[in-house]
This record gives sequence, C-alpha cells and structure tokens, in this order.
Amino acid sequence: MENLTVAPPTSTYPGRHRLPGTAERRGTRSGLSVAGALLFGLVFVGAGVAMVLLGLRVIPSDPGSVHAPWWVIQVCGVCFAGGGIAVWSMASTQWREDLRRRDAARRYGGSQALLDHGWDVRGFTPPRWKRATQLIMMASFMSLFFSVMNWIAWFAHAPVLFKVVAPVFDLILLLVWWKAGVEMARAIRFGNSRVVFAHFPYALNASVQLGWVPPRGITRAEKGSFTLRCVEEYYEERGSSSDRNRWLVHDELSAETQSFDAPQTFAPGRAVDLRFTPANAALPTTLAADRPVFWELEVKLARAGLDFEERYLIPIYGS
Repeated sequence: MENLTVAPPTSTYPGRHRLPGTAERRGTRSGLSVAGALLFGLVFVGAGVAMVLLGLRVIPSDPGSVHAPWWVIQVCGVCFAGGGIAVWSMASTQWREDLRRRDAARRYGGSQALLDHGWDVRGFTPPRWKRATQLIMMASFMSLFFSVMNWIAWFAHAPVLFKVVAPVFDLILLLVWWKAGVEMARAIRFGNSRVVFAHFPYALNASVQLGWVPPRGITRAEKGSFTLRCVEEYYEERGSSSDRNRWLVHDELSAETQSFDAPQTFAPGRAVDLRFTPANAALPTTLAADRPVFWELEVKLARAGLDFEERYLIPIYGS
C-alpha cells in the first residue's frame, strides 16, 4: 500500500452534529411493513393514475368544474404516482433485505455483520452512477412540481405570496440541477473507486486499517482529507397537521480525520494506507435497525478543475 504525507489524525466527538446536505439513505427499513408500504403506495399511485386519465380526458368530466389547464392535472397525477412508486421502491428494498437476511442466517449462522448487511468481505465499491441518477430523478420530479407552482403564481391570479415564493423555489431547482450535473461529471470523469478491508468486520475497540484505491481518473490532488465517522440515520417530521412531512437526516456521532495540504500524487490501482481508531463511546453498525447506525469513510480531494468527493461504508461492529 502507498503512504501519504498527512497531518496527525484529529478526532472530534462533539456529541450529536447534523450533517449538511442531502442525506443518502443507508438503512434498509422503510418504517412500515412491506405490505403496509405497498398499500400506502397504492393509494398514491391509484390517485395519480386517475388524475392523469382525467387530464387526458379518458375519464369524462364536466369542463365547467375544472378550473385548471388539463396539463396541470396531468402533472399533478404524475407527481402523486411518482410518490407512490418511491414508496414501493423502499418496500422492495426492505423485502429483498428480509430475504437476504433469512438466507444469511442459514449460511453464516451467528455472524452479526453478515446478518445485518450484504457485505463484500473484501471491500466496498460505491455505485458509480447511483448518486447522479438519484439527483437527476429528484430534479426532474421537482421540475414537474414547480411547473404547477409557477402556473399558480403567474397565471392563476394567486396571492402575491406565491409570486414571492415561486422564484425562490426556482433557484433551489437550478441548484439541484447543477448538483446533478456535477455528480454526473464526476461519474464520467473519475470512474470507480474502492476501499479494501484489512479485516472483516472491524471492532469498536480496535484500530481500523483501510486501503483506499483511487479511481483511474485521479493522479494528483492539491489537498485532501479522509474522515471516518459514525452516523445515525432517522426521519424527522416537519410542519404541522396536513402539512407534515418526513425528512431523512444524518447525525454525526463521532469523527476522525486525516488530511494533507501539500500536493500529492496517486499511482493508478495502488491503495493508499489509512489507519483510524474509532471512539469507544461510538455505536456499532446496525443498518437493519429502524434507526440505523453506520460508519463511513468520506474522501475529499481538491484538484485543478473538478474536485473528488465520495463516501464508503465501513463494517465496524461490536467487539
């Protein structure tokens, strides 16, 4: 493995600290049973399909009772159906994980790590296109939803508040599309990267030795950091009464960082040796829990042009 010239590790244990940005769902449970999630999603898909058919005038209606353009009704239907399909996707993930855990119980017996998650015991390779695809889907869904909001603000004689709020949401939409473009450019430019495990699984009370294999698109970085952190994932409810929404959030419980401020070169396919010592007060990985806890290695590299940023799941369990 290759050794970098890095500053001494710095550890931070600030208690609970909210991580900024959009959280990437790591846990496998949706908060509902598989059957409950399927039924819940069916309500939204059914309502959405009905609205699309109404907008297409397949379902007859009195034109005098419709106070919006037909395309607005169709877009609303697509948004409803999309929400239901998203719930179905979560149910599918939970169902497949339940099957995998039953199979793992037969094959691996009492292995806590392999029962908890479908690990590759050799290392972790993040999906190259997953984050870019998710952001493009999110931006597309937001574009549909905000098109209705803009119609209400500018063409439906809405209160002035709508005319103030609509441009703000449009700016947010542009930011999401920009982020999606950056992630797509990273996937194209850098290619796959990987973390190699020296042991499987790691223990909370032992040193964690990792080998980070950089993508072939990176040969040099001006500065960078490697952070091993413990994260708790849960849903937070915001709003009140009918406007209540659930947001996925990540709280950092502890972190240790190694960094370098002088230019470094990377040999293609050659792993960078990293060593960390998890905090004794941190929690072990429980990805199959209703309130998951996981460990991740975050790699950030500042480069001329496009910066690199990626996160890797690390199997750290109880001693």
